[in-house]
Amino acid sequence: MRLKDFGLWNGINEVIVITKGEKLNTAPIGIIVDDENGLKARAKLYPSHTRENLERGSFFIANIVIDPLIFAISAFDDLGEDFFESLIPPVIKGALAYCEFEVKLNGLYADLNLLRGDIIRKEVRAINRGFNAVIEALVHATRFVKNRSPELEREIRHCYEIIEKCGGEREKQAMEIIKENTRIR
Repeated sequence: MRLKDFGLWNGINEVIVITKGEKLNTAPIGIIVDDENGLKARAKLYPSHTRENLERGSFFIANIVIDPLIFAISAFDDLGEDFFESLIPPVIKGALAYCEFEVKLNGLYADLNLLRGDIIRKEVRAINRGFNAVIEALVHATRFVKNRSPELEREIRHCYEIIEKCGGEREKQAMEIIKENTRIR
């Protein structure tokens, strides 16, 4: 069992992380991998429900998902139980895989050690620039809602252009969620 067995390659891998507080918390998180053949990774965690739950001893389960709509919804709100195919362990409908990590908080970072996981489905899919632009727009949008930076607004608008040109229906639906939450049209 290695990180790459679950699709986590060297670099930053965008996943949906599930933690438990009063309810299930879902959030897009970038898992940073330096050795895809190993078991250790890390994630930068800003103050959030995810971090609070981990400080209280919650599990940290990463779902490998390729649905842009799931990323957009979970960036601004928690997914309801109807989005899950399993609650124990919490697995989002359509997830390709999930893996559970042991977590040690270390300043702004969470040091992660892969404990277990499962490959649920193997799917062949080409890279879609629209999907990648949704992920990039979400990174900017979650920062934008906190500080309303004009630079971030320009970045988000640039991502919209790529989503319009290259994205499919799900990417465009995800873009609408970003527009609603940022008020950037």
